[in-house]
Formats: sequence, structure tokens, C-alpha cells
Amino acid sequence: MFAGDKVALIVRGKTSAEHSPGKLEQHADCVRSYGSPVGYFGEGGEGSGYIISAVFIGIRGEVYDMEGFTRHRPYYVDATLARGYGAVSTALVVRVSRAQADRFDDYWDRLTDDPGTFRLLGKNCSTRASGAFRYAGILAGGIPGLDTPDNLYKQLVRERPDICESCSGYIGFATVGTNLAMVVEDL
Repeated sequence: MFAGDKVALIVRGKTSAEHSPGKLEQHADCVRSYGSPVGYFGEGGEGSGYIISAVFIGIRGEVYDMEGFTRHRPYYVDATLARGYGAVSTALVVRVSRAQADRFDDYWDRLTDDPGTFRLLGKNCSTRASGAFRYAGILAGGIPGLDTPDNLYKQLVRERPDICESCSGYIGFATVGTNLAMVVEDL
């Protein structure tokens, strides 16, 4: 249960704490301090022109909250659907102070208001997730090496092992009172 004392990084496609997914087999989302999932995406599109734009030029960024995930990626917020799609994820739950939690949530509020430009190489899902951890004072610097969700996961574990706990499985979210709870079903 998230009650203002935890946030999380979710690495989609990471099947265990030890697993390193391929660069194009992973995606980063986060969990706000009150349990709501949040993630950064490039505006939908298809074809080679879209890929060229996403890599070199940039496309409009979008921030998904629970409603956005339910509409566009329901298998990221419903554990039963995740199991059906084979969408395994690893969550890294990070214990935080109230001030860190507030700043983490504020970062995502600001990004929601102005999502900027998405690029596959920098300014991607992991770049933005890293920004939240840095803005909150949980991390001091950017992701070492290529901005990938797994590299951010490894950075958090390496730099903050005292406040991190990892779990893997099929991830969903359930309402508990006024908050959401992350549900992780075993593989």
C-alpha cells in the first residue's frame, strides 16, 4: 500500500531483479506516492516515418495516469490482463520521506501539464522517470550510459540499496480507500 511513504519504478519486460531485457524489450513507468501509476510515452503512430521521427526529430510526449493506462495499455494496470498478454514486469519500491514523495508527485504533475517532446534516444520513458527520482532528491545524477529502464533500475539498486525492494510478476492496481494499491501476481 502506498500512503505517502513509497514510490516505485516499474520496468516492463524485466522478468526478475537479475534479468536484463533487450533495449527495445523494456519500458519504464512509475508509481506515485499515493499508489497511482504514471508513465511517459510518445504519441501513437505507425510505420517507418514514425520511427524516424521518434528517433531523430521527436514526437509529442504524453503522460498516462490510471485513466490513460486503462484506455491505451490496460495490461499495464490489470494483473489478469498482464498475465494473459505475458506482460511480466519488475517493480522497485523505494521508501521515501514525505518531502521526497511530494516532489516526486510534483514532477509528474508538471510533466503532465507540459509533456514536451519524446525521443527514443533521450527524452524517453526512462529519462523522464529518472527526472522524477532526481527532482525528488532520491538520485543525484542521470542514468549512467544509455537511458534505458533497466539502467535506471540498476542505478537505483546500486546507489540506494538501503531503501529499495524489488518484486516481479504480473502487475496491476486496485482501489483501497482513497488510494491505489499495486498488486503483483506471481509468475
